[in-house]
Amino acid sequence: MTTHELRSEQHVRVDFRDIFREHLRFVLMSLRRLGVRDGDVEDVAQEVFVAVHRKLDDYDSTRPLPLWLFGFCLRAASSYRRLARHRRWQQPEDDSALEPTNTAPLPDDQMVAEENRRMVLAALDAIEEERRVVFVMHEMNDFPASQIAEMLNVPANTVYSRLRLAREEFRKAVHRIRASRSTR
Repeated sequence: MTTHELRSEQHVRVDFRDIFREHLRFVLMSLRRLGVRDGDVEDVAQEVFVAVHRKLDDYDSTRPLPLWLFGFCLRAASSYRRLARHRRWQQPEDDSALEPTNTAPLPDDQMVAEENRRMVLAALDAIEEERRVVFVMHEMNDFPASQIAEMLNVPANTVYSRLRLAREEFRKAVHRIRASRSTR
């Protein structure tokens, strides 16, 4: 097989619209889990998909598409955090500020789910960035450690170490958040 044939085989043309439709939710969730605030997540997702569209011809179809997309999310979230550092969001002490923007009454299960979502996002914010990336990729997006190591260009043992530390940071943050809520 010639080099040209190999390249052609690896770069099977994928339809951008299909990628967008099938992976928008994944991109939005990944960006949010990587620290992009709710109010900005759609704008950053748009930046991700613009970059994806530009690089679509470089996609190697032998690699998992979600992992490739996550790389774009990781870079966009990193840029977002770098630019937004001076306006870091702080959880308000007043619970009324945490109410959903939709004023329609919510069933109890939706309220509990929203409270849990906020707690998870706040706990993710407490994890150091390098460990947070590994935690989100492995625990929330089910990427195997070998793919994470390859993507981040680190040894697999580093991935496992970061994952172990991230799990501990996450557990402590959840405990701290729950404790603060129970004292209110």
